[in-house]
Order: sequence, then structure tokens, then C-alpha cells
Amino acid sequence: MSRSKETTAPPPARAPAHGGGGGKGYKRSWKNLLINKRYQLQFTLFMVGLSTLLMAGLGIWVMKVANETTTVSMASVRGTPCPKIPGMIDSSANEDDVPVVPMKLPEGGAAASEPPPAPAPAEPAAGSGSDAATEDAARPRATVVMDDSTMTMLPAVKSVPPDFGAKVVGHWTCELRLTGKIKALERGRLLILWVLIGTGLLLVMGLAVYGIKMTHKVAGPLFKVGLYLTKMQQGRYDKVWNLRKGDQLVDFYDHFKTAHAGVVTMETNDIAKLEAVIAAAEQAGAGEHPTIVELRDIVARKEKAIE
Repeated sequence: MSRSKETTAPPPARAPAHGGGGGKGYKRSWKNLLINKRYQLQFTLFMVGLSTLLMAGLGIWVMKVANETTTVSMASVRGTPCPKIPGMIDSSANEDDVPVVPMKLPEGGAAASEPPPAPAPAEPAAGSGSDAATEDAARPRATVVMDDSTMTMLPAVKSVPPDFGAKVVGHWTCELRLTGKIKALERGRLLILWVLIGTGLLLVMGLAVYGIKMTHKVAGPLFKVGLYLTKMQQGRYDKVWNLRKGDQLVDFYDHFKTAHAGVVTMETNDIAKLEAVIAAAEQAGAGEHPTIVELRDIVARKEKAIE
């Protein structure tokens, strides 16, 4: 009996090490998300950087519009008139009194402030006139002294209008209300700024996590294909398991799976043909020929490769 017939049945298929169809389901873990660090981090950083630039440009434009709107609104609020506080009423004043017209100085500067020239004194007559002038010069002149007056000036009595208190309250209530509106506008501007910063941070963090997770779904199938190709290079044709749920490159992986199954089928056919040759040689009495011994080794390697 040939060697192939003496061999026992092939062992049952091993459970898949990584997920997919048939066998225990495989759950993704955060520990093995970075399968291909260079590809995943490069793609994620590019996506995060691009979104950061777009978000920064949009934020600058939004804050510019918000600042202009806030400035215009503040100017509008400051321009709102408030009721004025009424003045005190002078009881001594008469409604029929004519207001005093302020005195207007003549134009001309210093020339207007100079007093008009005094008239020239008349020339004394000849003879006795010179004696009279001498007497006037020798006679002492009286000096007039102005001291404080003893008249008491009483202040004018002013009365309070009947709605004075209500108007004062209304004035300051209006002022406080306008101040509150201005502060509310400023708080609104700061709120817009903080919302933009928070939204930008959430967007960056979300894109970073999403980018790593999505690139993992692409890098995972490529990683498995690389493992199978490495095993094929080493002469092993393990069973190709299905991808995990949510993985990308499904069509590519299916084509690779079909090609792998074709190689396994070809190896199985080769084994069958070699076994037929070995059986014919044994029936002819050439079972110990070196070529037949080498063919038996080849069949053993091929059977081990497709286990």
C-alpha cells in the first residue's frame, strides 16, 4: 500500500486566530488598533491638520463678524437716550423775567480793551492860570478805600419738583439697564469664542479617533493578507478565514481568498498525481528507486503544507 494510503485522516481545521466566519467571534481591542502605525498615523494626522486649518479659518471669520456685530450693537445701546434728571426750581425767579443777555466784547483783541483816550485839558489862560495850577499840585488829594460790605446775601430757595424722585429712579434704572445690555453683548461674544474653541477641540479629537479606527479597518485586511503570503512563501497554505464585520477591502480579500483556494486545489491535485505515480512504481517493483523515494518526500511536504 502506498504512503498516502497509510496516512491517517487530516486533523480537523484549527479555530481561527482572528475572527471572521466560523469559530469564535473576534472583538476589536484598543490595544491592537495601530496595526500599521506609519500608514494610520500619517493619514490621521493629515486629516486632523486639514480640518484644523479649515476650522481655524472659519473661526476667525465668525469672530470677525461677531466682533463687528457686537460693536454695532453696543453703539446702538449707548445711543439710547435715558430720561434726564430735572433741575431744582428757583422760587425767587419770575417766569416773566427776561434772561440776561451776555455782554459781547467788540472784536479786535487788545485794541478793544484799551480805554478811549481822555480829552485833552484846556490850556490855562495867560496870567493867573499858572498860579492856580501850582496850588492844585500842592493840595493833597483824598484817597477812597473800599472795604467789605455788611450786607448779608441769602441763597435763593429752590423747591423740588413733584416728580423729581420718580425721574431720578427712571434715569438710573435706564442707565443700569443699558449697562446690563452692554455686558450681555460682551458675554455673548465670549460665548461664541468658547463655543468655537470647544467645537474645534471636539472635532479634532473625534477625527483623530475616527481616523485611527477607520484606517484600522483597512490595515487589518492588508495585515492578514501579508501574513498569508508570508506563510505561502514558507510553504504553508493555512485556511483563509473571513474578515471581521466592518472591515474594508472586502472585494480584494475575496479575490485573494479565491486565489489561495486555487493554489490549495492545485497542490491537492499534484498530490493525487504523485501518489498515482508512486503506486504504479510500487506495483512495478520499483518502490525503492531513489526517484520514487524523492517523490514520497515531496508528497509528504505538500500534505503538510495544506493541513
